[in-house]
Amino acid sequence: MIAAFNKRLAPTRILGLPLAAAVAGLITVTGALVSVVMPWRVAWVAIAIAVAALPLGLLAILVGDDWVFAYTFCLAKRDARRAARERAWQ
Repeated sequence: MIAAFNKRLAPTRILGLPLAAAVAGLITVTGALVSVVMPWRVAWVAIAIAVAALPLGLLAILVGDDWVFAYTFCLAKRDARRAARERAWQ
């Protein structure tokens, strides 16, 4: 039963990386490559976007699939607090 639960909530993976890490990596690589051929003002913007996407990708790699379970846990906790407040009014 736990394996089915994990499979159902598992986020999409691209090349073995979580989706957010793959997208951030793609933005980083694209920004770095575009900065080589663009004029200097556009190149600085591309470099800034690439540098900004890099920590997000690293965070997504470190957190991995756990963010789905943490989000589900927070939703369950929120619903439990809401139910406790509703019971207090009865």
